[in-house]
Formats: sequence, C-alpha cells, structure tokens
Amino acid sequence: MKGVETMRFKHYPPERLMIESIASRLTPDENACRLWLMEYTIDRGIPYNIDNGAGSEPPGSRSSVRSLAEKRAIVVALDGNVDFIYPVSALPTQHKVRLSDGRSFCAMCAVDALGAAFAFKQDIRVESRCVECGEPIHVEIEKRRIARLCPESAHVLHVDLNKVANWAASC
Repeated sequence: MKGVETMRFKHYPPERLMIESIASRLTPDENACRLWLMEYTIDRGIPYNIDNGAGSEPPGSRSSVRSLAEKRAIVVALDGNVDFIYPVSALPTQHKVRLSDGRSFCAMCAVDALGAAFAFKQDIRVESRCVECGEPIHVEIEKRRIARLCPESAHVLHVDLNKVANWAASC
C-alpha cells in the first residue's frame, strides 16, 4: 500500500500535502477563546453574539474574538453572530458530528467533520451525505484512525487550503 500512496502523490512534494492547523497559528489566549467559543456553540446550540453575549464572555473578551476573526479562525456575520469556529458551525449543515462525550454539532464541511476528532481530542461519529449523489455516509474515528466507513468506497476531496486565505469560502 505504501508504494501505491507514493505513486499517487509522487508529483507533489510531501510538505504540500500538509495543512497548518488553526491552533498552531494562534496565541495561547486566542486558542482559549476559540475553544470557549466552540464549547459555547455546542453546549447552547446557538452562535455567540459579540454584541450581546447573553452574560457570558470568552477568555480575553472581545479583543480575542476580534483577533480570531482577523486571523480567519472564526467567521463573524454582519449581525455579530460567530457563525463558524473551525470545525464547528453554528448554522445547520449536512455534516453531523457526535463526540464520544455525547455532545453533537454540525461541522462546516466534511473535512472539518473529520478534523473534529483532533480538535476535541476524542473519538467521533460523523453522519453526512455525498454532495454528488446524496447517499448517506457514516464515518467513525477511534484513536485518531478511521475505524468504520460506510460506504467503504467513500472519499473526501478538498482544495489545497495553504493557497486559500479564507477557508470558510472554500467549504
């Protein structure tokens, strides 16, 4: 199998296949704020609003939220709602993620759904649909590896995000 993978990607340098994680681009305070925003959205099922946080303030308060938006780690809508905190979507999508701790949320896209296992450092179950044919797709990640995939022929395609400044526009 290793030979097949080498052949398939031999025209790309290995570093080109790697995507820098969002967390690696943020300060510790920004990461704390990002995690808080994800937890807020998942636990309440609504987006955090930067103008009216309903009595809750993220670590670092509004300055960290602004910094996250400037670094494109979150997407703030015109109404002040933090609609997207990679990989969490405060808006409904077809990519449903269930964390092993029992909580669930919508992911922004299929790649973000899979990345939730790494963002939350726990096993996940993803229920989605193929964007081409509409068939259901079920993926379970356990111990950072795909444990179950149905259909077994499912594939995930994505763009080279290292070339895209605004990832949300590419989901």
